[in-house]
Amino acid sequence: MVRLEQVLPSKLAGLLARVAEKFATGLGVVRRPGRLLVALVLSLPLWLSIAMGIWTASVAFHLAIPFTGSFLVVGLLVVGVAVPTPGAVGGFHAAFKFAATTFFGAPDDAAVGAAIVLHALTIGPNLLLGLFFAAQAGLNITVMKQLADQPDPGRTV
Repeated sequence: MVRLEQVLPSKLAGLLARVAEKFATGLGVVRRPGRLLVALVLSLPLWLSIAMGIWTASVAFHLAIPFTGSFLVVGLLVVGVAVPTPGAVGGFHAAFKFAATTFFGAPDDAAVGAAIVLHALTIGPNLLLGLFFAAQAGLNITVMKQLADQPDPGRTV
């Protein structure tokens, strides 16, 4: 961190140091190959199901995206949802349309339609479950506003 503070403002250097520390902690699983193997094995069904969903939406909209091509789409969707928009609206759709039209020659309207349906089917259940669990925890709009207005005890200004 001392080296970072020599070239960057101290707040930015501190932020970068904390991010790097958390990243290194996350890589701790690599120190135990058994845990890494378990993580990889458990993530395989997840990535296969994501690719299957993309491929299924593509088939439903008559897009010529093979199952193996859905993994390319997954990679581009990761970039698309990294764009900070509420609910990944916009970034997800643009990334899917880009992948479908650029790499697989899909018509624009079919690619946009598939993106909207795929996004609704992937985000919708998560949203409904989140609302259900929030209600079970006693959270409603009023309580959430009160929580949002409370100062963050871990944050320094």
